Order: sequence, then structure tokens, then C-alpha cells
Amino acid sequence: MGHLKDNIKALAEAIERESVLIHRDALIGGYRDLHKLSKLGIDRLIKKAAEYGGRKGAKTLKERYGVYTDRLDEALELLSIIAESSRLIDFFDFDLTTMEIHVEGSILVEAIGKSNKPVCRPMAGFFKGFLGELLGKKFEVEELSCSAQGYERCTFRIKVKNN
Repeated sequence: MGHLKDNIKALAEAIERESVLIHRDALIGGYRDLHKLSKLGIDRLIKKAAEYGGRKGAKTLKERYGVYTDRLDEALELLSIIAESSRLIDFFDFDLTTMEIHVEGSILVEAIGKSNKPVCRPMAGFFKGFLGELLGKKFEVEELSCSAQGYERCTFRIKVKNN
């Protein structure tokens, strides 16, 4: 994976090529509408769909770009490039000692605004799917706190599950 770290720009460009162009306002409006149905369990379905998207993204990196790693830190580094290149968040960081991911500027928070509960559940699903596929392990990723609740950033906890 070392050669990819030397060429982050090329990877970011590849991500943009692989991504479907979605009008940002349409995505925000669509998620706002779907979020209203979260009491009906729709949010679980959205998280599952996002998880599938994460798995597909990792599979594409492996099959088309020869990206393989068994290290969580490298996988999270790749995830930060993908997350920031997608323009769906402004900033992505992680801390392996606490097993946390920190996100600022989430498009999902922009869509929902203030909320008593975290609103970035789909992002947690994407992270789970991506890490699981890339590393060949089972993970759980849950949002602990969200900018929509008034926190400075969204915080997600990563748990490695026993296979």
C-alpha cells in the first residue's frame, strides 16, 4: 500500500471517477425527507444500503486498483481519503487508541439540522461495510455523538467483532 500513500491525489481522482455525481441539494433534500420516516425503521434500511455501498467501494479498490491491507490504520487512512474526496464531509480523522472516527461538516447534519439524536447513521453503515470488506473482518460502527446534537463533531466508535 506504500505506493498509494505516495500518490494520494491519484487515488482521490480515482474516487471521483468511480463516484456517481449527485446534486448536493437533491441529496440533502432526499435525506431530509427520508429522515422524517425514521420512526418507521427506514433509517435501518438506509444504514444497510450505505453499508452495501461501503463494501462495494472497498471491493472496487481491491479489484480495480489492487489496494490490499490488513491494517486498521491503513484502512482508516484510505477511508479518510474517500470520505473527504466524496465531498460528503469536510474533515475525517481517527484515533486508534479510543477506536473512534471523528467527522466534521457532514452533509447529513446539513440536511437535518438540529436533532436530539445522532443523524449520521448511514455514514456509520458505510464505514462498517468498507472496513469489513477491505480487512476481511466483521465490524460494528455506531455514532456516539453528532454535530446535529450540538457537538463540535460527529464521533463514531469502531468495534471489531469476533468472526
